[in-house]
Amino acid sequence: MRTGSLAVFAVLLALCQCCDALRATKSHTADDVSFFSFAQFARDYGRKYEQGSAEYLHRRALFEKSVLAIQDRNAHNMMEGRQWRAGIHPFMDWTREERKVLNGYKPAHAQRNSHQVSLLHESARGMRGRSFGEAWANMTAPSAAGGLTAESGPTMRNQGNCGSCWAISAVEAVEAQLQKSGVLAPQVSAQALVDCVPNPQHCGGTGGCDGATGELAYAFMRDYGIPLEDNLPYTAQTGSCPQSLSGPWQAARRVRVDGWKQLPSNRAEPLLNALVNDGPVVVAVDGNPWFDYDSGVFDSCSKDAILGHAVLAKGYGTDGGSRFWLIQNSWGSGWGEQGHIRLLMHQDEEQWCGTDNKPKEGVGCDGGPAEITVCGACGILYDPVIPTGVRLECGGDAGLRGSQAVASDTRQEGVIAPQATADVAEPGAEEKEMDALLKKYQSL
Repeated sequence: MRTGSLAVFAVLLALCQCCDALRATKSHTADDVSFFSFAQFARDYGRKYEQGSAEYLHRRALFEKSVLAIQDRNAHNMMEGRQWRAGIHPFMDWTREERKVLNGYKPAHAQRNSHQVSLLHESARGMRGRSFGEAWANMTAPSAAGGLTAESGPTMRNQGNCGSCWAISAVEAVEAQLQKSGVLAPQVSAQALVDCVPNPQHCGGTGGCDGATGELAYAFMRDYGIPLEDNLPYTAQTGSCPQSLSGPWQAARRVRVDGWKQLPSNRAEPLLNALVNDGPVVVAVDGNPWFDYDSGVFDSCSKDAILGHAVLAKGYGTDGGSRFWLIQNSWGSGWGEQGHIRLLMHQDEEQWCGTDNKPKEGVGCDGGPAEITVCGACGILYDPVIPTGVRLECGGDAGLRGSQAVASDTRQEGVIAPQATADVAEPGAEEKEMDALLKKYQSL
């Protein structure tokens, strides 16, 4: 009993230190936004506009409008007693239409069985911290805090001007499963999914940077596998698939999955348990209110939410008496709390429900319902997914699973004893239909 209490205390302490570290490492604070010039913004975020050009003037006007919006938001937050602050972010010179491009999450149009999937995020260098094994909380049921801290887990990514969150979040969850074994795992190529996964039903887009379904992402990884990041780096553009796909992806190393586990929709406890026992979970959210977020516990989600963005739920914790979900976004470490956002977890999270009345814009495919019920902060509970049977294959072998997986930058030849993987249900009718569509697409 005492050991369990100490474990919980250690996790809470780590969470508090994590939150303090996130606040301390911001290059700009929310308070200095009025003194932040467009010239400084351009330097800090690598903009190369020609001074005095039409583009320069247009972007400066957008930036100045964003500054006013941030100041107005902070004034309202203070009057309303909200727990978060708006601040400087990389999208201050983007138009509303350009921001919408970041949405690329398209879950299936109906509830799925346990052998069906969701989506993931992007590529690039990111934060390094403790290994997954060191950070993992040894708890079996929801408590005050659980899962990972912001410093651990997959590296931070920046999707750029591409709606690839469905692909990036898919590979981040896969990387998390490899890391969970305690072995330094390689980065996996999201670009392979962007370039090669077909979207024959045009589920809210045409595939690649225009969006696709998580089912197609994991079905592709199951059937062919995808290479590592250094074999096919992320470009933030939809390119031509470099493989004929007549068999497994041809690479010295590739990552494959057996399938995926769909958590019960619109329920909080299964997600809490999964974060502690299984690892980070891919979730669908309405990310449209997030752009100005700088720090704190975000408590401005509406009950009604249009799910158009995929992110990685890493853990949960408590700050100032408020419980929160810890989310790793794919907008780079210059946004939010080093690329993370903490979403308020309501006391009645499963009853915090509303309607997505535009599922075709985010979650729907042809023939889907006109609206769906979504619950939790920004719709976080609607579509949680975890990949199963993740393995790293070397050339033509059957693959190394879990703790057998050897990182791409290690040369050790021995492997650790295999770790049991979750049981995966037989493919259902909807997945068989997906497989048939893939085969038909490849025969064209």
